[in-house]
Amino acid sequence: MNIHKLETDLSRLNEMELFGKRYLEKFGKPLNYSQYLLLTRYAKNDLPSINFVNSPAFEAECNKLEQMFVTLYRKDGLSEQDFIRTACGIEIEKLLRYVHIPAHSHGFLELVFVFSGTCYHTVGNQCFEQKPGSFTIVQSLTKHELSPSHDCLCLTVKVRADTFLSFHIPNMPYFSIPICFNCGDDLFMRETLLRIYHQQENDSCYHAELISLLLQTLLVYCMQNYRDTLTFLYSGPQIQGKMLDICNYMFENYQNITLRGLAQHFAYTEPYLCKLFRDNFQQSFSEILRNFKLDRAQKLLQTTNQKLDDICESIGYSDTTQFIRDFKKRYGITPAKYRKQFLQEASDT
Repeated sequence: MNIHKLETDLSRLNEMELFGKRYLEKFGKPLNYSQYLLLTRYAKNDLPSINFVNSPAFEAECNKLEQMFVTLYRKDGLSEQDFIRTACGIEIEKLLRYVHIPAHSHGFLELVFVFSGTCYHTVGNQCFEQKPGSFTIVQSLTKHELSPSHDCLCLTVKVRADTFLSFHIPNMPYFSIPICFNCGDDLFMRETLLRIYHQQENDSCYHAELISLLLQTLLVYCMQNYRDTLTFLYSGPQIQGKMLDICNYMFENYQNITLRGLAQHFAYTEPYLCKLFRDNFQQSFSEILRNFKLDRAQKLLQTTNQKLDDICESIGYSDTTQFIRDFKKRYGITPAKYRKQFLQEASDT
């Protein structure tokens, strides 16, 4: 595989981007997402005319599609089952230019790497300008919008939540808002992502296993070399750099950490630490810690035969009844039913 040729090929406009560019030049606006989705139903060499895409008939079909999206995804965001192929834990794709994807959230994680040009990333009401070497991790249920410049090459990686939780990344921060690393012109980062893309497109034996291993390697490498460049894409008050150390310590000791113990470790008062969490993440200490524990419990339900009492003990819950109540509130199903459903779906694939 010629890595440099692959990057060059990806930098060129594909058929849909060329269509979008012509549409922009004629009507002064990019294709919207519903137009793009309808166009994907056509063969690459049989796309309709640009005038037809701007016709009342095509617009009516777009409106139907938009209403369907509102009905299906307004509450919980774009779902894993509809936006990541069945039996895939990880998918990589090029962020299309000249196609406007509106602000949205999703139930999976999204990793964004900018190779060239500029990607404008809007989180909340603030737009962040991301340059080459920018590597962003967007947590699930985060409302955001990506807009590439005309000369931008940007790859995005969709990762199922349970797949990400199965990774073993030392000190990988777990936040409810996007975090961004500045990797500059690091060849390892660029080439690894291109190899992941090649493995997916090649679809050869063991490609899924290689993609998973390559992505985990990429994340560990990023934490090893660029942890000190981490910034938060957040439209609220400026986040203090100390929060990364606070959260990492909290997650490393999540089974028995308390707000008092965390405050004492970093020589803060409890009220001040509570304010830091609220200001920085719009969540309380207890909410962040509880969600982290429940995510760990979800993985144990998938991968072990441990009884609920044993799972509760391993994640630091002292009350099994409270654990069941919290789990159902987060995932909409009891732990026992979740395990049964997961095992049934696994046996069907």
